[in-house]
Amino acid sequence: MRMTIVAALAASSILAGCSRTAEAPAQASAPGEVPITLAAGGAAVLVPVHVNGAGPYHFVLDTGATLTCIDQALAERLELPQPVGLIGHGTTLRETGTIGLHRIDRLNVGSVSAARLTACAIDLQRIEAAGLKADGLLGLNFLKAFKVTVDFDRKVLTLAPPGG
Repeated sequence: MRMTIVAALAASSILAGCSRTAEAPAQASAPGEVPITLAAGGAAVLVPVHVNGAGPYHFVLDTGATLTCIDQALAERLELPQPVGLIGHGTTLRETGTIGLHRIDRLNVGSVSAARLTACAIDLQRIEAAGLKADGLLGLNFLKAFKVTVDFDRKVLTLAPPGG
């Protein structure tokens, strides 16, 4: 089976002129809320994510990424299994090619989670070189199950059931 993935790493070009410091996250105060950190001069929203019980890791909230993606080195460290027969073809702003796909048994963002999530593994060193340290991208295959609200004033992300 062939799967096409669009991982929007616009961050590498957006971040070029941004500050390298991250703002401190707020404290979540309600169910479904998770604190966010604005990084790279506000060009990126970082969300704390747990992968198979480990973490938290800093994932960029990326509504342009079809799949949730994880840094290749972290996928190897966590020993994430690769589904047999599933081939990923990825496109970023600068390149296109085959990418590794992995299965995450459970991905948690605050009090919400997804099970058996397919994730791509990509090298995130380029965005780190541009000033953003991220362990992954939180993509649409996770986000689409929720009503997503970002409150920049309070610095919280709210993930609620659709229509909730």
